[in-house]
Amino acid sequence: MRWLSAGFSVMKFVFLRKISLSVFLFFGVLAVRAIPAVVAAEKPGGQAEWDKAIAGAKKEGTVYLWGDMEITHPDIVAAFTKEFPFIKPITVTGRVGDLTMRILSERRAGKYLADLYSGVVGGAAFYEFYRTGVLDSVKSVFVLPEITDEFQWLGGKHHYVDPETQRIFLYEGNVAGTSVFYNTESVKPTDFSSYWDLLDPKWKGKIAMFERVGSGFPSLTPVYYNPRLGPDFIKRLLGEMNVTVSRDRRQATDWLGTGKVVLCIGCADVERASRDGMPVSELDRKHLKEAGNNIGLNGNSGLALISKPAHPNAARIFVNWFLSRRGQTIWQETMNTKVGEPSNSMRIDIPKNNVLPAARREDGEKYQVTGFLDPGPASKLIDELLGRKGAK
Repeated sequence: MRWLSAGFSVMKFVFLRKISLSVFLFFGVLAVRAIPAVVAAEKPGGQAEWDKAIAGAKKEGTVYLWGDMEITHPDIVAAFTKEFPFIKPITVTGRVGDLTMRILSERRAGKYLADLYSGVVGGAAFYEFYRTGVLDSVKSVFVLPEITDEFQWLGGKHHYVDPETQRIFLYEGNVAGTSVFYNTESVKPTDFSSYWDLLDPKWKGKIAMFERVGSGFPSLTPVYYNPRLGPDFIKRLLGEMNVTVSRDRRQATDWLGTGKVVLCIGCADVERASRDGMPVSELDRKHLKEAGNNIGLNGNSGLALISKPAHPNAARIFVNWFLSRRGQTIWQETMNTKVGEPSNSMRIDIPKNNVLPAARREDGEKYQVTGFLDPGPASKLIDELLGRKGAK
């Protein structure tokens, strides 16, 4: 009978396990059915807003991106399109001055063709857009948590250029360079301890300045407002040193590399020229005591939402993607490796190994981010000193 008792115990155990399994599955099904309702109840408002923007963007199908390589480079556009194939980016690029005037003139004619604009903040474009009321709040379209979480950005905060801190988002954070470039075969950095050393008579006739068409001389705007330099320095520089002005980006740097001039203020593409073997470099801040340790607007890029955008939902999607970890990683890599322009994102949660030396920040260093500096007074003074007609 012991085998019968043992068999009965086994059957009882199997029976109880089946009951337990059935009960578990029954309540499991109920739990699964209840999950959508719970998720719906706890669904964050940001997610609902994002879903609404996605639906709207699918209907719009297009976003117009205006500016320089910051948002118009093919690699950046391709990466965005890969993630959002239902949005077709239309890029409009060209000289900053031309784009600025085109946007302003088209709006006066009742044409609202631009959705987003990105470019260097130190020039005239952003200032004119802000001054004429062309910009909407880009801050208002932030949806994704990785955008709104300010601790992932330099200094634990978002940085804006405009006084209202909502219209022009500064996403690039290169420490302000000196914008004074030199021929390494003809000039010793130790010859300098101050910007005022540029006025040494031995440099007379050997200095060039690069003028950006439509933007003028943005590198001299912070000099104009620097209390240790100011208008007096600019007056002496242009009045005493026989400075040569070039509007050709390549020409000014070639002059510097070939020794036609040995110093250049505001020259472009010097990092690339140096990699190509030209004897050119930028004077380090330690050799110009007035340079400070700031992240200024000159050479750094911002993003703005143009008011009355034709494709508001698609613009919202692009802004959130572009400022995300993924978007900024692609932007930073493209600018440094493809465009060859030293660029460092304000995001601190992305790799920095591909950032060119000129744009690197020191870990643990505190930097001061400066806001708008009206380029008008500096430009007016420079035009007067160059004897240009129409300077008022």
